[in-house]
Amino acid sequence: MSSKNTKSAREERRQKMVRVVALVACCALLLTAVLPYIASSLFY
Repeated sequence: MSSKNTKSAREERRQKMVRVVALVACCALLLTAVLPYIASSLFY
C-alpha cells in the first residue's frame, strides 16, 4: 500500500518536472524568435 503511494507521488513529481521543463523550453523558443525583432527595433 505505502509503496503504491510513493510510486504515484514519484510519478506526479516527474510529471511536474516535465511540465516545468516544457514551459521553460517554450519560453526559450519564444525568446529566441522575438529577441532579434526587439534588438533591431531598439538599435535602429
